[in-house]
Amino acid sequence: MSGYTAAVAYGVAAASAVYGAYTTVQSGKQQQLNASAQAEQADADAKTEKSAAMVQAERIRKLARIQASEANAALAASGVEVGEGTALNINREIYQNAEEDAALTVFGGANKAQRLNTDASNYRLAGSQARSNANGQAGATLLASAAQGYSGWKGSAGANGSAARQGGAA
Repeated sequence: MSGYTAAVAYGVAAASAVYGAYTTVQSGKQQQLNASAQAEQADADAKTEKSAAMVQAERIRKLARIQASEANAALAASGVEVGEGTALNINREIYQNAEEDAALTVFGGANKAQRLNTDASNYRLAGSQARSNANGQAGATLLASAAQGYSGWKGSAGANGSAARQGGAA
């Protein structure tokens, strides 16, 4: 192989290695961006879950107040003293049941939010690992290409390390 042809071949091989490394790095960046987007969505979903649980808990409490008012009105209409005895026990039970339901709703929302936050953290970690792996692969591609180019160059050199002259004489 002539010196010019060998130089072109090595140049093309080097350009190919650089391009391969570049596309690998870009792929890693894109994977990290995708994972970050998933993490942001999981974070947003976690906030939504917590907020929805709080709204639902407040709705439960409001319904309890309405139910207690209706019970008081019904008892008062039948002549029962509303602020004591059975009427008081009925109201207490309504409020206790409602508060238990509200607390369970808030707890369930917090649990789901925590799972979503964990998902977000895992997405970020996966993105970081994908980018790190891509960078490592790109480096390995460049090193392998350099080693292959060096081996090819060394193999085409004569015994004394100089390139063979045209016609085979060293």
